[in-house]
Amino acid sequence: MKNHRLIFIVVAAALLGGASVYAQSTPSPSPSISPVMGRDCTNQSQNTELYGFCGGKDTMIEKLAKIPVQLSERRVFVQITQGRSGGEVKLYERQENGSFTVTKWGTPQTFDLLAKIDKSVFYNKGLKCVGKEVTAILQKQLGPGKPSDPLAASASPEQAFADSVNNVSGDFVRTTVWILC
Repeated sequence: MKNHRLIFIVVAAALLGGASVYAQSTPSPSPSISPVMGRDCTNQSQNTELYGFCGGKDTMIEKLAKIPVQLSERRVFVQITQGRSGGEVKLYERQENGSFTVTKWGTPQTFDLLAKIDKSVFYNKGLKCVGKEVTAILQKQLGPGKPSDPLAASASPEQAFADSVNNVSGDFVRTTVWILC
């Protein structure tokens, strides 16, 4: 009987001790990385953000609205949206007055482009301006693009990204947003 009690105490102590160790090692959320109006390109090029959603348009727009980023604190971001019969690519670049110019491309499919951008962002590791790197990929792959309506400096993610979701064809679409530098 003493052996059983001793084994029970040892097992219980190990379990309780392990629980307290794991509770102490739980990471806390990291703070925002956008220092002074997003002008720290090196830091932000090392800490890009990627959001992707697939599904019905209404649900995707609700999810886009919840992206936890202040767009005005970043300099460059891109959205790539794929529908049933084609895709839309938008490049946003902040101007001196805080607003964003928007360059837009239509393309039959975006899968190859997504892979090229993903590879570039991953291997860049903040060594070069990731916004310039992605802009170069878009121009090489898709050409010069067409200017679109500018985006206000105070725009929310929903205001910036919902239009592309609504523009592509089909009930089931995919959109990917890279918050770059």
